[in-house]
Formats: sequence, structure tokens, C-alpha cells
Amino acid sequence: MVLSNNMVNCSSNEGNSCIKNTDFSGSTIKRDQAEKDIIGLLKKRIRDDIKFFSDSFSSRQQYREKIYYMISDIANSSVAHAGLYIGDELLEKALSEIFGLGILENYLSDKKITDIFIQDRQMLIIRDGRKQFLGEVFNSIDDVYLIVDRIKLASGKTVDQRVPFLNAELYDGSRCSIVIPPVSDRVYITIRVFNCIDFELENLLGLKMFDDDAFTMLKKLVSDKKNILISGSTGSGKTTLLNTLVKLIPQNEIINLIQDLPEIRLKNHPFARMLTTRPKTRETDNEISQDRLVYETLRMKADRIILGEVRDCMAAYQLLQALNTGHRGSFSTIHADSCADALMRLEMLAMEYRPNLSSRLIKKTVSRAIDAVLFLECELDKNQDIKNRKIKEIAQVEDCLDKRGDYKLIFH
Repeated sequence: MVLSNNMVNCSSNEGNSCIKNTDFSGSTIKRDQAEKDIIGLLKKRIRDDIKFFSDSFSSRQQYREKIYYMISDIANSSVAHAGLYIGDELLEKALSEIFGLGILENYLSDKKITDIFIQDRQMLIIRDGRKQFLGEVFNSIDDVYLIVDRIKLASGKTVDQRVPFLNAELYDGSRCSIVIPPVSDRVYITIRVFNCIDFELENLLGLKMFDDDAFTMLKKLVSDKKNILISGSTGSGKTTLLNTLVKLIPQNEIINLIQDLPEIRLKNHPFARMLTTRPKTRETDNEISQDRLVYETLRMKADRIILGEVRDCMAAYQLLQALNTGHRGSFSTIHADSCADALMRLEMLAMEYRPNLSSRLIKKTVSRAIDAVLFLECELDKNQDIKNRKIKEIAQVEDCLDKRGDYKLIFH
């Protein structure tokens, strides 16, 4: 970065470089206006920078670094703003203006909150598994639309009367769904907070998700390279359990992780390859689907395949083919109400893609592909709040069908 003659390099307490010019120190009004101008220009540049949204950021710090250099470039290219001090305060203002979600920031940073529901000015959260209605937390509906606009800006997507839906990932990895009028009577914002605590399998044992026998069995399933299907309802702990099992995979194995959002993150594994789907939007026609990523994985010679969630009929069929062609020790999750239901759900998805195949043939393919099924369930209290999450069933899947053509399950 080139500095003009009237600037000097300096460092903040945190060790970040900055630009300083004493000409601004005597005029608070002048400095405030310069900062507003800079942030305004920054917003415009980000809106025009398609690559900014295609880049992969894994932390707020990476956002800080990119925003810092963009602000520096804007300041250096403008005579009016030359010499503006660019330190932590201006960076945080810029981040807050562009990505900040106002009152929501406090809830997104609360590690005990898993879900946030907004309808117009009202908010409900789920904290420690319990629903808490907070009433009207926004001063006006304009404040709600401001949050919608910031999510829209940060995601690079559009939500308006013509396209009244928006599904996006927030900067911290949280999943967000927005629905606005006229398709709905109010503004609805649903956020699945990405507060994935870095659990080990021993932690889940301590939380009584399973007993000692199940703990031993889970470790053996992973070490013996068994293909595992984790099932349960929304919020039952499927992703949390999947995260802990993936950590048990030996360091010398190559892993391909296929996800819609980067919920499974292997920080210390030397060769975990992250593949993320991309939906088709009004801004981009270049959709990247689950089945395409599973197909590409077959060419990448991974030892294990981790599919975050089976939800696509073509991906379900591709996964079954992959598991039957040597990718032992692979894992996935699926929405289902029991171990048996999980296999039937996988079977139905595969048949939806290949309706010309017989049910018995698909069943045989499923029984050969899946070695074990886990079913998780939420235990509720009298108020229907989540009291605990537990593995309710562990079933070994025999690689042949019974006389009636049904799956042979051995429950443990």
C-alpha cells in the first residue's frame, strides 16, 4: 500500500496497521463526515464487486482484513479523504454498517441460543432448548427492513416484491430465511444460529446423549469404517453428533465434506476437502447441486465421503452408488422418525430419481450401502421445550433382506 507524504505508518494496540494524519485531529465534524463518505463509497464498491461475494470467508477477522484494505484503497485514491486514520474504530463502524445486524448481534453471539424467529417487530428465541417470547424488540418496522437490507447486501442476493424469499448464510455461518409481503402478511425472519460448540464424543457422553455401551459402539463403528446414517427430526442433534464422529477419522485418511452450509469444520485434519452447494438465484444461474458434488467426489479419490444431509433424490442415488463402490466409513444425516424410517426415506428418494428400478433392487442397494443407522430424538418437558437430546435407537443393517423383502435390523 502506497502512503502519501503526509501520512505515517502506525500500529494499534492490537497490532493492526493504520493510516494517521494529524490534519483530521482538530475537526471531529470533518472526520465524522469523512468516515461516512468512506463507508458510503465502500458499500457501493462491495455492491459492484461480484468477487467479494464469491470469496469464502470463514471468520469475521477475514472480513476485517478485506474491508481494511478496501477502505485504505478508497482513502488513498481520494484527495478529500487522504490522511484519514484507519484503525479499529472505523473498521468496526464499517463492519457494523455493512454486515452488522443491530440488536440481533447480541443474540447471535449467545452460545446458548439455537434459533431466532422474527415476525415484524416481535421476536422469539430458543435458548437452552426453551422458547422465550421477547415481545416487540424493534422500535419500528423500518428497523426490521434495515436488517433485511443488510442481510441482502452481505449475501449479494435480492429480496423484493417480485422475489419475496431469501435464503442466505450470515457472516458467522448462521442460516437465515426471509419471507416478505405480498406473499406473507408480515416480515418473517428465521435464523438457525451457528453456535456449533466444539464437542468431543466424550462431551456428548457427559451430556447423556448416549450411555457407555453406545459410546464404545460409536467409536468402533468409525474405526471399523462402517457407513453410518444419522437420523432424527430438526434440532435433534444430528449435525452435532456428525461433527464429533468425523473427528474420530484417522489423520491419514482423505475426507470429502459435502454441505449446503459449512456446519462441519475439521480444523486440525490435514486433508479434509470442503465442497459446498450453491443454489440458483436471480443473480446467478450457475447452480451447484448436491448430486453434482457427490459425482465430482467420485473422481477425487476420497477415502470417506461426508454428506451433511441427504435431501435431494439424485444425490441420494449418487450416494448409494458411491457407498457401494468402495467409499467405506462414510457418514450422512437424514430427516426421519426412526431407524427403519430413515432407510425407507433414503429408499424413496433414490426411487424418485430412478422410478424404473424395482423397489426390491433399491432396497438391496440401500442394505448393502448402509451398515448402521442412528436415530436421535428430543426429550421434551411439560412445556414442550427441549430437555435433552438422546440417541434412541442404534441399528445394525444386514446386507440382505428378510423373506418379506424388508430390511433386517439388529437393534443394540
